[in-house]
Amino acid sequence: MIIPNKFLKLDYNPTHDILFVEWPNMHDYTMPEVAYIIDEVVGAVRSYDIKRILTDTTQSKITVPMEEYAKIINQLALQLATTRLSKFAKLNTADADREAISSNAAALVVGSIAYRSFANTEEAIAWLVES
Repeated sequence: MIIPNKFLKLDYNPTHDILFVEWPNMHDYTMPEVAYIIDEVVGAVRSYDIKRILTDTTQSKITVPMEEYAKIINQLALQLATTRLSKFAKLNTADADREAISSNAAALVVGSIAYRSFANTEEAIAWLVES
């Protein structure tokens, strides 16, 4: 089931209770939409009582400063921690800075959301659905 959204792809699989999020590009001129995007993701998690997310950031381009990107990702993690989300899987990027930022954000919610990054979708889904 595709959840309608004009800025990012949200695809929900109710069989496995997984929300697939295709992460958008982030540039200075798109920053006004970023708060909206975060609200949409968190809203979808709350509305559908989603327990698992798989996010694909492999194709997204990030041109904002890494400090700004870190604030955004930390904000997303902290907002997701206020939901009933239990697992968050992310597909790896080749950017070591982005991976470090994701790991730091995951550390903010240790104990409430399990986090792992993966090289491929199949491994990520297998981890998400295991007990």
